[in-house]
This record gives sequence, structure tokens and C-alpha cells, in this order.
Amino acid sequence: RQYGKYHGLINVSEAIEVSCNYFFYDVGRRLGIDLLVDYATRFGLGQKTGIELEESSGVMAGPEYTESMGGTWYEGSVLSVAIGQESSQFTPIQLASYISTLVNGGTRKPTHLLKEIKSSDYSQIVETYEPEVLSTCPICDDAYYAYTTGMRMAVSDDRGTVKSYLGDYPVAVAGKTGTAQHSSQGSDNGSFVCYAPYEDPQIAIAVFVEKGAQGGNLSRVAKAIMDVYFGQTQQANAELPGENVGN
Repeated sequence: RQYGKYHGLINVSEAIEVSCNYFFYDVGRRLGIDLLVDYATRFGLGQKTGIELEESSGVMAGPEYTESMGGTWYEGSVLSVAIGQESSQFTPIQLASYISTLVNGGTRKPTHLLKEIKSSDYSQIVETYEPEVLSTCPICDDAYYAYTTGMRMAVSDDRGTVKSYLGDYPVAVAGKTGTAQHSSQGSDNGSFVCYAPYEDPQIAIAVFVEKGAQGGNLSRVAKAIMDVYFGQTQQANAELPGENVGN
């Protein structure tokens, strides 16, 4: 319920579409904090991504962390954790990795910048990056369909939280907005995650802006990134001889 309105009876796809906190409060209550922490860890939240730079591991909220900070964990705290709040602290690159893992069917790979290392005269390739699997969390077809459909509905359907920003984008995008409250004055923190194309994922994006008000606002940043990515891809395909090669 927000601004005197109700979402009514909805399923998980619709809850993602309209970003219904109450739906996920109940999901968190039913699952319990232990299961939430377990799955979040499998998907890399609160874990280092493996990128070849110094990075923070972030925090997956739960009793252990709260008590380590001298706080008291309450049973009701799981409701806030279920919508990504409480003491949860995730880096943007973790969120991008998380979305990649979701669309990869639960296979999490390291985030990396390095493709290959060449000799000083560029005559030989000394080392080539070989992708590895950090963790797996098998996802059934029904679950995969439910959350990917919900993320697509958030962009394409009239009730979707980013319909007004990306609904007419020429590439089918699936995304999710996030708005996190904080104790300081000013606007809420905003986040937005997405991937595209919807049917054949190639790119995952995470945007976070402190006091960015609402996640939907940030989809314009993601749009600018996709403009460059898909514009370059189309140009490269157009330069190939003969028929364009599909991805």
C-alpha cells in the first residue's frame, strides 16, 4: 500500500513488476533469516567478486553481523533484510554479478577486467584469462521464468516501475528498481539493475546513487550504457562481410 493504493492479490512476477515490499516481507518471514543468508551467499551477495582490483566484500545482514557490531537481532529484522535493507551493504559490482548469476541459471563466475597478458613486444600471449565457476545454485525452470518475467514486466507493462523510462527501448530490457531508506537527512538511496536483451542476455548493469531518490531515475544511466554497448555491437555486425552474425 502506498499513496492510498493497493496492489491487490499478486504473484511473485507481479511483485517484482510493481516492487511490492509487503509481498517480500512475507517471503522473508516464511523463509527465515538462515535460508535468506544461505541463498544470498550462493549468489555472491556479501562476497568478493574476484575483480582484479581492491574491493570490499560488503555485508549480508543477519544475526551474526548485527551481534558482531554490538547490536541486538530481532525476529522482525528479517522483514527488512528481505527487501535488501537492515544492515545489508552490497557493492554495485556485486549487484551486477548477482544479476549475471540469476540470468546464468545460478552459475556464478568471477568478475574480471583482464582478458590476456602479452609480452613486452606484443609478439606473444603470455597468459589468457580462463573463466572459472565460483559457485552454483541450480534454479528450476518455473523459478527462472517467474523472476525474469517479473523483471521484464517492470520495464514493459503499464504498472512497471521503469515503464516510462525504458518501455520503448529498441532492445528488450529486464530490470528491477531499488529504493533504500537511511537515517540521515535527504532523499533515499536509489539503485537500478537490469540485463539485456531479455531473451538472449549479453550485458548486466547495476547503477547506484547515494540519495538518488528512486531507482527508476537511474534507469537513464543504464540506458546511456546500453546505447553505447548495443550501438557498438550493431556497428561491428554491420561491418562483417555477408549476413550479420547473431550473438
